[in-house]
Amino acid sequence: MNWRLIFTKKLNVGQRLVRLHHANAIIFTVLAITGFLLFSSSFRLVFPAIRVWVRESHVWIGFISLLPILFYMPKMQKHLKTLRKRKNHRINLYYVLTVLCTLILSGVVLTYHRHVPPLISSSALVIHDLATWLGVPYLIYHSVTRSKWFKRLVKPVKKEEKPLVVEDHNPIYRRRTFLQLITGLIIMLVFSPSILKWLRTYFPELEPKSRVADANQFRNPQPAGDSAPPIGGGRRGEFRYYTVTEMPTQSEENWQFSIDGLVNNTQSYDWDQFLQLKRDVQVSNFYCVTGWSVYDVTWEGIPLKKLLEDANVTKQARFVKFYSADGVYTDTLTIEQAMMDDVMVAVLIDGELISKKNGGPVRLIVPEMYAYKSVKWLNRIELIEEEHVGYWEKRGYSTDAWVSKS
Repeated sequence: MNWRLIFTKKLNVGQRLVRLHHANAIIFTVLAITGFLLFSSSFRLVFPAIRVWVRESHVWIGFISLLPILFYMPKMQKHLKTLRKRKNHRINLYYVLTVLCTLILSGVVLTYHRHVPPLISSSALVIHDLATWLGVPYLIYHSVTRSKWFKRLVKPVKKEEKPLVVEDHNPIYRRRTFLQLITGLIIMLVFSPSILKWLRTYFPELEPKSRVADANQFRNPQPAGDSAPPIGGGRRGEFRYYTVTEMPTQSEENWQFSIDGLVNNTQSYDWDQFLQLKRDVQVSNFYCVTGWSVYDVTWEGIPLKKLLEDANVTKQARFVKFYSADGVYTDTLTIEQAMMDDVMVAVLIDGELISKKNGGPVRLIVPEMYAYKSVKWLNRIELIEEEHVGYWEKRGYSTDAWVSKS
């Protein structure tokens, strides 16, 4: 994009505004495409390594999108004067600018979410989502219907041609109005599945019953008194469910949990044996590195340090490696991190068995770190001497997963 051309003296204000409009449309289109790829579960599943690169691209394109707005601001007053008698155009301008500024500002907070309290980053994510799903379809519609090819398509009807009539008793529709209506309907049809998927993160009752059912076949263990009703009062917020592979199919018959490696007492449990272990209850918050959080979750499970003590870890062990039953996902903690009081191998959430989509029947919980450390479908713990690089750390995530509390 030749930004110098926008300011050349050979162009009048109107021509410069047109150039800015085109530049903004191109940047926003690329930004929207990368944003939807990041939102897509299928993309995450098939291209996990590329996803980190796409995320970085999305962030930098977001910063670049500031340029057209900054260049437009000095010309905004003159532009508004030309729209003095065009109320709809003024409303459109205000709406587009509001959406763009909201996306950019909330995006900046999400980019640097590790430097702000989780409550702020969670709020920024909600605002970013709202601006996306309420604004992006309209901005795409606006870009399409204002494009040159669309204007050529809807050029004025010649005098000898008759305007389009839907039915005899209906009002007459001009070609432009009709094609704008069709364009809007197509855009809404394209976006409806994604919008519905987003709404389900806040309104899980919208989830079809066939998908709500948990495919894991496990007996729900008797919850402790502090789990039901949950001493945390019930979690606030909703989980967003991500996977890097297909969710593993597990049952009581094939489920096994083991602790091995640099230990003196290798441990192995089937489901019945695992349920006999003494469980504790704790309340903690759950933070995702993408910016969302769930607060006051009541977990019931076995403290990790208790399991490690029973396994009698050797002096050579420096790291604890965690395996997921999906056969792909792994991550590690140092021995010191693993021995923190609130690190738990959890079985119940708010008095109920952890669902399959949430990593059940057993998952790791590391409340003071982002959730990519809290391995789902946990089925093996190995004590090792050399550091292991986890699944997402190999793909660009920081090994420093501590949640900022400031």
